[in-house]
Amino acid sequence: MLNKLKFLGNIYTYKLRSMLGLKRPNIMATINDYYRDDFQKLRKEDIAVILPHCLIDDKCPAKFSKSDGVLCSKCKLCGCGKVFESAEKKGYQFYITPSVGFTKRLVQRKNIKGVIGIACDYEIEKGIHSEKITDLGVRINGTRVKTQGIRLHVYDCIKNSVDWDKIEEIMRLSTGH
Repeated sequence: MLNKLKFLGNIYTYKLRSMLGLKRPNIMATINDYYRDDFQKLRKEDIAVILPHCLIDDKCPAKFSKSDGVLCSKCKLCGCGKVFESAEKKGYQFYITPSVGFTKRLVQRKNIKGVIGIACDYEIEKGIHSEKITDLGVRINGTRVKTQGIRLHVYDCIKNSVDWDKIEEIMRLSTGH
C-alpha cells in the first residue's frame, strides 16, 4: 500500500511541478520501478517493443503500413533492425510508429498488454498529461498497459539515438511465456 501511495504521489507531484515550471524528477524511472514486477509476468506475445520513427536512418528503405507503422526491413542502417530481430526471436511484437496517436491506436488494435517504449522528454511529458496513469497500468484508449520505458538521448525528431543495450536488457527481464 505504501508503494502504491508513493507511486501515485510521484505521478501527481510530477504533473504539478510540470504545470508550475519547476524541475521534475525522472518519472520514467518511477514508472518502470512500479510496473516492473507486473510487466515481467506478462506473456511475451502480449508485449510490444515500440520504437519511434526518429530512430530510423534517413536513408531507410522501410515501407509504411497504415496498420503496423514503419515496416522495418532490417537493413542495418540503424539499430532498429537488430532490435527487431531480437524481439522476434524472443517472441515479442515489434513496431516502429510515426506518432503517439498511432501508438495509442496500435495498442488497442493489437491487444497489447505491455510496452517496451522509447520516447523523448517531450513525448513523455505529453503522455503523462494526456493518459491516465494508475497503479493498475497506463490507460491507453481504455486498455490498461504495463510499461517499461527508455528515454531517447535528445529531443530531436530526426536521427535520434537511444541506449540500444537497455532495450535488450528489458527484453531479457521479462519472464512471461
